[in-house]
Parts: sequence; structure tokens; C-alpha cells
Amino acid sequence: MTRAVTTRWTVSAALLAGALGTAGFTVAPSYAADSAKVYIVQGLPGDNLDVAVDGKTVATDVKTAAVVGPFSVRPGTRKVTFTDNGKVVLERTFGVKARSSWDVVVHLPESSDKATLTVFRNDLSSVPKGKASLTVAHTASVPAADVRVNNKVLFSNIANGQALNLIVPVATYKVAIVRTGKTSPVLLGPVSLTVQGGALNRVYALGDPSKKTMNVAVHVIATGTSGSATPHRVNTGTGGQAAGSAPSLVVTLIP
Repeated sequence: MTRAVTTRWTVSAALLAGALGTAGFTVAPSYAADSAKVYIVQGLPGDNLDVAVDGKTVATDVKTAAVVGPFSVRPGTRKVTFTDNGKVVLERTFGVKARSSWDVVVHLPESSDKATLTVFRNDLSSVPKGKASLTVAHTASVPAADVRVNNKVLFSNIANGQALNLIVPVATYKVAIVRTGKTSPVLLGPVSLTVQGGALNRVYALGDPSKKTMNVAVHVIATGTSGSATPHRVNTGTGGQAAGSAPSLVVTLIP
């Protein structure tokens, strides 16, 4: 297994009330042979974790909301271990396919302080010029929630471990997460997010509002652009491996 240099964007809790800056790119991965590329997203508040894949340490002292990788792994079932000062915090297996990209997220489940793992496949399909791929994932210790973008509910009743994906114009959006059917209290945000064109922009809600540890991690991977236009209306709804599939939804997003 080899480790390549990656650019990542992490946001501290203090930035939740302010604007998020422009993220740098992680270059779309090139695949050696039939390997898969894996990124680790550290979603546990207050912990600095060491990470091992298949028994080999790949990263140390990974802070909350940090993204590390990519790491090249063989396709099939892999084992990831998270430790804190030598104590195992979580150990799980997950499956990956050849020539694919994945975010492996350690985070809190709904209403619990026990760590869990959700794995999201990164869709690195090129996006039209002037557009961006935006994914918002619910990986915080709160019940099902609504994702509000520019004060509109674009995804309702999203469960822990599920995500919303949209193809959107390059712009700055106000993103907030609230309990399903509510407008307050706001569990996360509103956060000003400027999406990167020609890229997959992944936004993870992290932490526990009851302990005032809500945070956000953002991972941006360059995808490249295509010349064809795309409609504003897109099918959305993806789930991580641990949570199953979210329902499909058609939305209209106007910046």
C-alpha cells in the first residue's frame, strides 16, 4: 500500500458561523493496476486517531474533521482500525471495487457516543463546465434531519449515514441541517459553502449538538469537466454501506 499526497479542506467549529473559504483540489486518482483509492475522514469529535488498513499504519494523529489519503488498496474486503494512544476505538471491515474511489468515514451514530463506520463511493464522473457535484452527508449524532440549501429543504428525513448529491452551478450556497420538519434549532450552520467547479465537493456533518461538538469536514476531488449542458433537475439520494440506500428525490436548485 502506498500513500500519495492529497490536498484536503477541514473546517473548525469556529467557522460554522462564518464563510468557508475556497477549497483546494485533490487530483482525481490514477489507478495502479486494479487498485482502489481510499480516503479516511475523521469524524469523531475531540480525538486524534491513528489509522491502519489491513494491519499497516497509514496515518497517525489524525485530527477531528481531517481527511487523509488517498491510500491504494487491493479490491475486495479490507479491514480498517482506528486507535487512540494504542487503544482500539473502532475496527471494521469494508468492501471496495477495483479502479474506484471511496471515503471511509469514522463518526458517531444517531444518539450514541459509540463510533461507527460508513463508506461512501466517490462518483468522479466529469461535470459540465460551470457546474459542480455537491454531496452533503449526515454523519452526526442526531436523529433524521432535513438538509436546507438557501433556506429550502432539498432533502427531507435524511438518516445518519445517508447523503444527498446534486449537480449545481458554481456558486456560494447556505447549507444548514435541522431536525426533520423543523426550522429550528439549527443543528449545523448555516454554513456558506463555495463549491468548486469540475469537482466532487463532499460535505460531512459531524459531532453531537448536545455536547456542542458539531463540526463539518469538506473533501474536494477534481473530476474534470465535460462540454455538454446539464439540466438543473437531477435525481438525488445516496446511502453509505452501513446505512443502505436513501430514497430517490428530484429537486430543482437555483442559486
